[in-house]
Amino acid sequence: MRVAILSDIHGNQIALEAVLADLAQQAAVDHLVVAGDLCLNGPRPRQVLDMVQGLRCPVIQGNVDLDVVTQDVKSAKKSSIIVWTREQIRRVGIEYLASLPFSHLVKNPEGTDLLVVHANPLNQEEAIFPTVPESMLEHFLGELAATTGALAFGHIHIAYTRRWRHLLLVDAGSCGLPRDGDPRASYAILTWQDNTWQAEHRRVSYDVKEVVKQLKNCGMPNVEKRIKILIEAKY
Repeated sequence: MRVAILSDIHGNQIALEAVLADLAQQAAVDHLVVAGDLCLNGPRPRQVLDMVQGLRCPVIQGNVDLDVVTQDVKSAKKSSIIVWTREQIRRVGIEYLASLPFSHLVKNPEGTDLLVVHANPLNQEEAIFPTVPESMLEHFLGELAATTGALAFGHIHIAYTRRWRHLLLVDAGSCGLPRDGDPRASYAILTWQDNTWQAEHRRVSYDVKEVVKQLKNCGMPNVEKRIKILIEAKY
């Protein structure tokens, strides 16, 4: 079994197109799952939602997807971007984001299952960083079913793999707004092989300068920080 995990597109249509083109050149996958944060902070939110819905694959809700729905944020700058994004995606897009589930379980008839969440199995906000201590992993993962052998997620925009007890932890990184020092789009392919889950991270080059141009011209407020993160790929 092979499962592609794509997360944190953040309205970056060009990056999404590049990732899907790269995925099409790989060995066939049995499942594609999108792990949330679809459209906020990028220049093409409506187009990204249209593309994601066209994939006809499981899509889960990320924390900023919920922010777009509820508008429950304290930052004035983030609020203004949410207002602009809601105008772009319109009611149908807002309703779509509201309908997304918290998680998706990929059943594996050959062995342990793969659970896909946005940030962690408990909530959409707290991050599982690569260096998170054992005690926090116990907090986040201790109640997972014994039949779960891998956990895939996004949220922090840092691609990494870590093993904890019987679990393979895979942060797919960010398709549209990486923050691990590598500006290329990121996604992951998980494979059930030799009676265990294994992961490959794919990095895909795309036209960052064109996305910067889109950001400058799309009318979204407060784009300076978005451009800086896009170019530098850092927090």
